[in-house]
Amino acid sequence: MSGVTVDYRRGTSPHVTAASDAEVTPPSDSATDDLSGTGGCVIGIDFGCTKCEAAVVAEDGSIALIPLELQESGGCISLPSFVSMGVTPDGGWEVGQPAVSRAKAGHPYTIHDLTMLLGQKLNALQSQDVARWEFRIRSGVADKAVVEYPSTSNTPDLVYPEQVAAMLLWTIKHRAEAFIGKRVTGAVITVPAGYNRTQRQALRDACQIAGLRVNRLVISSTASAIAKADSVIDVTSTIFDKTVLVVDYGGRSLNIALARVRVPSRAGIEVDVAATAGNLEYGGEILSNRLFEHFHNEADTTLTTAGTAFSRRLRRACGLAQKILSTSDQASIDLSPWQLRSHAHGSGPVNGMTGGFQSSISRTDFENLWGAEIWSRLSDTVDYVLNRVMQVPKLRGVLGDCFAEHWNRIVDLPKHTAAIGAALVAAQNGSQFLKTEPIPLSLGFRSASGDTLVVVPPSTQLPTQQTRTYYASCQTEITFDILEGLLDPEQEVNRRLATTPNKLEHCIGRVLIDGNRASAPLILKLEITFEVDTTDCLTVVISDKSNDRVTCLQIGGDETCLSAEVIALAQAQLSEMLKNTAATDKSKTQSFSSALVMLSQNTAITDGCPIDALRSSVNKLKPMVQTNNLSVCIPPGDLLLLHSRIEHASTWLEQIDATQQCTNQQLKSARMYLHQIRLFHLSSTASSASSQLRHELNNLDS
Repeated sequence: MSGVTVDYRRGTSPHVTAASDAEVTPPSDSATDDLSGTGGCVIGIDFGCTKCEAAVVAEDGSIALIPLELQESGGCISLPSFVSMGVTPDGGWEVGQPAVSRAKAGHPYTIHDLTMLLGQKLNALQSQDVARWEFRIRSGVADKAVVEYPSTSNTPDLVYPEQVAAMLLWTIKHRAEAFIGKRVTGAVITVPAGYNRTQRQALRDACQIAGLRVNRLVISSTASAIAKADSVIDVTSTIFDKTVLVVDYGGRSLNIALARVRVPSRAGIEVDVAATAGNLEYGGEILSNRLFEHFHNEADTTLTTAGTAFSRRLRRACGLAQKILSTSDQASIDLSPWQLRSHAHGSGPVNGMTGGFQSSISRTDFENLWGAEIWSRLSDTVDYVLNRVMQVPKLRGVLGDCFAEHWNRIVDLPKHTAAIGAALVAAQNGSQFLKTEPIPLSLGFRSASGDTLVVVPPSTQLPTQQTRTYYASCQTEITFDILEGLLDPEQEVNRRLATTPNKLEHCIGRVLIDGNRASAPLILKLEITFEVDTTDCLTVVISDKSNDRVTCLQIGGDETCLSAEVIALAQAQLSEMLKNTAATDKSKTQSFSSALVMLSQNTAITDGCPIDALRSSVNKLKPMVQTNNLSVCIPPGDLLLLHSRIEHASTWLEQIDATQQCTNQQLKSARMYLHQIRLFHLSSTASSASSQLRHELNNLDS
């Protein structure tokens, strides 16, 4: 397998329904239709707020990072988490860098920050986030946040965030199949530690719409710990047991995991996660927003009211200034005057020249913008993780001294570690494997009278079964709210910032108990049991000891979760959209690159053995691709895909015995390999020219 490869081999370095397990694969293009007979594979996906990455474990134990962004010359591994809808009359979409370009131009249907939208109600979204988004959010059933979608009528349609995420996930699956040469049958996906069950179920629903089975959801900090487990353990040392604290500072979340890395046998390295915690309101985007607000308040009112064009330009400049401040003590912003266009969005003048904006900020002032409350979130989250496992004060004190005095023990993790860790979990039998991962959020209930009880504390190892006894006075009806992320009173007192965890509290279900049938006239004795299996499936069992009645409820999320009927409808809509897009792309390719197709037909070898023709093409193209000495302009992503197909063909040719007569099946396979390589080699020129032209037009338009 070609691509960006890292050798991680040891020694070398509800919503729970019967229909939820069904998999409906949307139609793919001809590039992956040939893979129906090949074996499937499971990949690892780092599904981030700002970007997505994917990796796969090869048969030899090495890990290959999958190129997802085919139009990014600087680096094609990361795919920006942007989706532009309605870019074609038939409802086509774009993802990645083309969608980012549309967002910069003010496209009203370019969706981003998907991890913040999945499984959320409208009133739970931050008002400042809703105000800065170009796209519009509406309230759906049960106040579920839905997104406006372009429509042919005057009234825009509404789509679920799960449908938008499915477009992104389908693209990842599609490009991974083209790179690997196999069907992607499942994925292990990373999620923030602060994700509740409704948000996790929303991500599963998005994967089901995209035709991707979710094998497991892992916390991103846990995945990073697995990826670097090999470097933590020194094979030359006699110590094969270490404890690491992984801090994953993402675009919109902070994730921390305390893990034990050890080598129990020669089979591999075992990672046992003791505790996890997270904060969904602490990330790089939060700091960027503070810097944007600072300069936005400093700007003249004529600029801030001139429409969203100034805000977009200022936000891009703030992102660049933040990068400069990471290495310099001072950063400046200089926005030259620009001409407003007649179709600019927002209030204020729509024509005429606006003035420029210049300002600067020092690193000290930038750090002061965050405030003490933001800085304390990191220490509070770390302290929260340690409190779950470090009950001995002396032990916690020693660990604190290590952080303060031994800074050489703090190691910066390289890029792509979360995707690599997810791929290792997907491999299951790899050199590094995840033994256990606890639940990140507590589980409990609250009665109608306000009594709150934590049944399953956070960082409890799975599987688990916890039971609590609750006494209630006889009533006509007793109501219990099943809660996630709640804290008991003792924890709230011990917490220095008690308001932060309360924002994680989320109601995921409600249970009604009939009190009229109680045998005892005064008191009801209820045994409430929470069962969580290794797949994180929650079952709540309430036993009424007064009359031996049992109420059982399986919970996957709150009332905003999509039903099986809605998921099936979304799958059908995505399939129809893919058919229309495939037909449009085929007609465009034929009209745009007809000369190249004719060249392919004229240069095809019709006489002689196809295996000899394939071997000749592979021998000619292989050194040219490896040295990037092609005479055509091919993007890095396409170059990796072409390299991958040549490697597959070369491996297949090595298995052919030249002394034996070729079978009909071998001749057929050789023709297929030859057709794929030639067609992809020639059509990539047209695709590259088209994308470069579109990119230039978007730059002029912005």
